Amino acid sequence: MVSQQTLRWIGRTRLPALSVAALLAGLPAIAAEPPVLTLARPEDQARFRVTTYASGLSFPTSLTDLVDGSLLVGTSNVTPGASLFTSTSSSLLRLVDLDGDGVADGPPTALATGLPGLVTSVRRLDDLLVALSSQAGNQTISLWRTGASAADPLTAAGELKFRFPENFEHTTYALAVQKSPTDPSALEVFFNVGAKTNDSKTPDGETVGLEGDGTHIILELTQLAADSIQRVTLKAAELGSSFTASVTQIASGLRNAAGMVFAPNGDLYFQDNGIDTPADRNVSLSADELNRIRAADLGKNLPDFGFPHTYISSATGATISEGTEICPTICNQPAGVTPPLLVFRPVDGRKSEGAVELAMAPQGFGADFADGIFTAFFGKFAGGPANDENPVVFANPQTGQTYHFINNGLLGHPNGLLSTTNSLFVTDLDFGGNLTGSTKGVIYQITPNSLPEEVPGPLPALGAGIAVVWSRRLREKLRERNS
Repeated sequence: MVSQQTLRWIGRTRLPALSVAALLAGLPAIAAEPPVLTLARPEDQARFRVTTYASGLSFPTSLTDLVDGSLLVGTSNVTPGASLFTSTSSSLLRLVDLDGDGVADGPPTALATGLPGLVTSVRRLDDLLVALSSQAGNQTISLWRTGASAADPLTAAGELKFRFPENFEHTTYALAVQKSPTDPSALEVFFNVGAKTNDSKTPDGETVGLEGDGTHIILELTQLAADSIQRVTLKAAELGSSFTASVTQIASGLRNAAGMVFAPNGDLYFQDNGIDTPADRNVSLSADELNRIRAADLGKNLPDFGFPHTYISSATGATISEGTEICPTICNQPAGVTPPLLVFRPVDGRKSEGAVELAMAPQGFGADFADGIFTAFFGKFAGGPANDENPVVFANPQTGQTYHFINNGLLGHPNGLLSTTNSLFVTDLDFGGNLTGSTKGVIYQITPNSLPEEVPGPLPALGAGIAVVWSRRLREKLRERNS
């Protein structure tokens, strides 16, 4: 395989455009239309409807839902022939499916444009939308306010700017947002700060700066530890006023926690990407992980997740500390180190490498999916059958079991995941795996074939009336399709 660090959202080498083009030059011709997506297990294929929600997009990365149930997705503006990773700017596009048939009703409309570089994460809480841009030298968290209706353009509400030292291999890629449990009027934004190198702890003196724009967000230049997850708390004196901000470190010992999500109970789940073998970075040394910090512990202590000295071997599954095997499975870690909930190793010989975004399983997927987590894997630069590391994996944190929900080799580079009450949305950067200028990005929707007759209250992020209409329309469509 090509180096994990090169391939990952999270920990890739910043290759010049010519190097990327050279890597991609030998790929086979790409089909004109996205593939019909199938699920890995026959029982899931029979149980769920899979539709191409939208196609023809320019590298759709992360997505969130709006108040009316429409989708907002980040797309990238790439110079023809240049790499996705050199995106000049990004846009936030809205897509609508009023009839509930799993296909957007028309082309997207832009609600915001000109975001710096590559947008890697988009999250919404009430009327505030948060986007993370990972453009080299211009990493930015931008805040936006939604309009009176979901179709209205977004209004810029402030920026937080990062200052990464030179030659930082992993910068910042993931967001999670919630209302403060202790102050419901405050917004908490969680984000990762990666490790400077592949396999070494970032020196304590090499910190990352973060500061507000001075007008909308008031935060003096603050130095953040790397190898971490951080939280910025934003507090506005009144609606529409500027935010004051404060920063708290949430976790340490992480190579690159480039995907994170809150569970309904407030627990924070996040992945961490494994170390490449230093002598051959095409080979994984440690496995990608799924980790958790319980809601009651967030900001109360500083858990250490072991990077780089303690990890799970990708090859054997053994726990390794300071180069010595402790036990042949995940087990008790050295004092002060928090073990992962589970790791992503091959399933029946099928690989999964380069974990990106996470999503909790939708409530409507049924009891056997309850409290489970979906994870997208970027895999290799190649797409389709040539990419044997890029599944979407379902994991049960309670049992540690994982299986491929979507097999590797079917997508180009699955990246963004969004869970709504009854659907899982998956973005594919380019269905052929091409990472130079492209409009072959896809969003897929996965929905159960049957839904409950009653809606037990408003759907998340939807008003009650809209929720009932949406559910009724979708049930009618399902009955038509099944009659």
